[in-house]
Amino acid sequence: MTEIIEVREMRMEIWESDDPDQAETPWWGMKWVPISGSDGDDHFIDAGEGVWQNHLGDAVHDDQAHFLGWPSLGSWLHEVAEAMKHHDQSSWAGAVTAPKVNSSGDIHW
Repeated sequence: MTEIIEVREMRMEIWESDDPDQAETPWWGMKWVPISGSDGDDHFIDAGEGVWQNHLGDAVHDDQAHFLGWPSLGSWLHEVAEAMKHHDQSSWAGAVTAPKVNSSGDIHW
């Protein structure tokens, strides 16, 4: 939880809401809540009103953000769980790439 707060505060400090480019190519949004990330690239959920409410998005550190097509965190997590469940079935094709498990038991996505 601490990391979520830190990432959100950092993004809000950098974000320039009055930048005209934000309207067409947003880097961050007022109602976006980070849920995961690494090296300044963050996945978020849109907690605002409107067509993208609850949708999962990706905000990279040096380019515009975009939505990933998942209507909720729950729908994405369901697909991740399905990919993990079927990781050893080469014929399975899901919306999320199935992980590969190496001989040491490590998971690679």
